[in-house]
Amino acid sequence: MFKIKYINVLVSLAVLAVVFTGCNSTPGRNTEPAWVSDPYAEFNRVVFIAAVGSASSRETAEKTALSNLTSIFGQSITSESRTNYSYSQAVEASSSVWSERADIAQAVQTSTAMDTLIGAEIKDVWRSPDGIWYAAAVMDRAKTNLIYLELIHQNQGTITRLINLSNAEKQSFEGFINYYQAANLADANLVFANVRTVISPGSMAGEDLKTGNDYRVEAAQIARNIPIAVTVENDVQNRIRSAFSTALTRAGFRTGGSDSRYVLRANFSMNEVAFQDTTYKWIRYVMEANLIDTSTGTILFPYNINDRVGHTSLNEAEAGAVRSAENKINSDYVNALGAFLTRNVKK
Repeated sequence: MFKIKYINVLVSLAVLAVVFTGCNSTPGRNTEPAWVSDPYAEFNRVVFIAAVGSASSRETAEKTALSNLTSIFGQSITSESRTNYSYSQAVEASSSVWSERADIAQAVQTSTAMDTLIGAEIKDVWRSPDGIWYAAAVMDRAKTNLIYLELIHQNQGTITRLINLSNAEKQSFEGFINYYQAANLADANLVFANVRTVISPGSMAGEDLKTGNDYRVEAAQIARNIPIAVTVENDVQNRIRSAFSTALTRAGFRTGGSDSRYVLRANFSMNEVAFQDTTYKWIRYVMEANLIDTSTGTILFPYNINDRVGHTSLNEAEAGAVRSAENKINSDYVNALGAFLTRNVKK
């Protein structure tokens, strides 16, 4: 359960905004700055996290410095709740939330453009007499600690809104979608919390973030409680209906029922297609399927496939067309439905 105690922190735009300030090399500055060999010789370790990069061009040196700075965090930018849930995924999961805050959105935009952690900046650059560029990348511990605290609070506020549903709303596709998105935001929060522990050791002491898996368990339970009726016109021995039912079951939903709120209505059709200069018989099939909310008559998810199958006999071509449709449903429908569900999230 999320137990972060909200505190009144007056964080100005100047504090939250991430400003990359690359200093130009000063003419006649031939003496190597102390930070080139040891960034902490100039940037106080208590105040900053710092790293240095070098290259034949200034741009590459800055990118290398930022990359070296990011590498300091190591596994801290990977959430423990999901395998390989990276910092970049956390940023993507939360981008729509942060768009509500101009200051945070600017910080995220800058971070994304520079392909580095939010809060990182180029503090100084130097070009050696032999033409090699050096760049110092830093993160101000206090400033970025407040940024990540605010990011976590923003995400948690969105999670609260997502799951604030009546029982009827919860036992619906909307409920499933919202809990699924809440899970992604919870994963992002764990990544940001891990960054905070490196920026400011002890900053997460006593705080308990709910994991994404906690919300996924709830989403899976919602899915099991949503029956979806499947009807297919012009089906061949119920094979298309069976393929859809199997795909929905794999996605965690329950199929069947005659009075279900949700119905997958499909139409499967086959037509012979004539081609010159061939002895093959060709069948073109079209399968149109709509997942419908009968309470509103809304088509939630349209799914259409078509293809052409040929064989030496018409019967075999028709049989091949049915197999082709089955295979596409089995391989594509769950992924297509999953992509739809993750895109349609309550803001």
